Amino acid sequence: MKEFIDYLNQINDTKSMLIMLMWEIDTKAPKDSIEYYSEIFSKLENKVFEMSTSDQYIKLLDEAINSKEFSSLEEHKKLYYLNLKEEYEKNKKIPKDFYKEYTTQKLKSRQSWEEAKEKQDYKLFKPYLETMINMTKELYSYIYPDSDNLYDDMLSEYERGIKSKDIDTLFEELKNEIVPIINKLKPEELKDIKKEYSKSELFDISNYLLDYIGFDKDKRELGFYPHGYTSKLSKNDCRIAFKETNDIIDVATTIIHEGGHGIFELYCEKDFDELNMVEVPLLALHESQSRFYENILGRNINFWIPIYDEFSKKAKLDISLDEFMNYLNNAKTSLIRTEADELTYCLHIIIRYEIEREIFNGNIDLDKLPEIWNQKYKDYLGLDVKNDSEGILQDMHWSDASFGYFPDYLLGSIFDGMLLEKINEEIGNVDTILKEGRIKEITDYLNKNIHRYAGAYNIYETCKRVCNKEMSVKPLITYFKNKYERE
Repeated sequence: MKEFIDYLNQINDTKSMLIMLMWEIDTKAPKDSIEYYSEIFSKLENKVFEMSTSDQYIKLLDEAINSKEFSSLEEHKKLYYLNLKEEYEKNKKIPKDFYKEYTTQKLKSRQSWEEAKEKQDYKLFKPYLETMINMTKELYSYIYPDSDNLYDDMLSEYERGIKSKDIDTLFEELKNEIVPIINKLKPEELKDIKKEYSKSELFDISNYLLDYIGFDKDKRELGFYPHGYTSKLSKNDCRIAFKETNDIIDVATTIIHEGGHGIFELYCEKDFDELNMVEVPLLALHESQSRFYENILGRNINFWIPIYDEFSKKAKLDISLDEFMNYLNNAKTSLIRTEADELTYCLHIIIRYEIEREIFNGNIDLDKLPEIWNQKYKDYLGLDVKNDSEGILQDMHWSDASFGYFPDYLLGSIFDGMLLEKINEEIGNVDTILKEGRIKEITDYLNKNIHRYAGAYNIYETCKRVCNKEMSVKPLITYFKNKYERE
């Protein structure tokens, strides 16, 4: 075990440099340096690939799995190492020359997306998107040469064991139940509460919220990027990027969301002290945690009662808590996924899932992709898309070939409905816990029951382990009806 862990840590050290370099490219590097750093990034990514598919890697891993030390490990630790072997067996099938070109094209595609979004022009990005789609198809043809369902293969890369037929069933039931609720919404016309914030003020507000939910202040750093994300560089370093904006609602929800990711990432290290970094490979489970903090907790008035006086001072708000909650929970159809309320957000994901599935089933002409996107927004949300940046270009995911990721957001929310019920049963009424400022008790519960297992169990398995039930949309539907249905 020790020899394998030493070798794995060499890989993790390189990964840390890789993630740090991407952070610098995204948040701080001068524009003229990006091409050079991108070349280094590609070299490091290929080095990680070579080390994790080498003969030495599998020799040491097999010896570790067959050792006495392995037999004495807890089940979730055993599963972690067995999952590493499964990843090796898949990655070993990918030709090194192809993977090198693939990583290079992903970086070019991401940079093209940034430019196209800024210029509101899908045509600039389309050639790169086409390359990403074709290279993704080729990638999976190596990994699963006998597969008859490419999109299921892609889904399973982000959350093991997920199948499109199961997603179709869950999403269809959810859509049928929430569309009538959305159609009856009567959103308020709220005045603009945007203020001018300096970078230091945005960091101060964000750090205040992260401290409150239990994100270790000595293990984090903040930066600005057009799309919020969380990156873990090591067991003692987790970075959060978010949009530099004067929209305090966007800032608060993004930071609480990304804080949920970060808490999961850092706590999963607790049982793996011997490793420099542990990766959680399950994105639906990961999104369940970020969205639980953002929506189930962060859009609850009781979350804010203990901190609103201090928060409103930092955010320079001159509105009451009740008024602030109207902004957080004023459910209405809107164009931008990351700014959507928790109810209509579900349709944003369903739209992306349906488009993505049809792209890889060969049923969509990429020239017509903006038109298809815009029509779905009209059909599902009754909205007209004015330009490509608020339409087909609003998300970064397809630019770096993250096809199959989008459904994880909504699967995570479905699990959250069940998780809320369970926490109410296990440790007491969530409203009361939040109102009394005891949110860290909820964080502690999640740490011990979900985070510590480091992705050994997928979201279906976690649902059974924690909630003692199969995945169901009914608790989430009940939550939405109780909160948003009005007579």
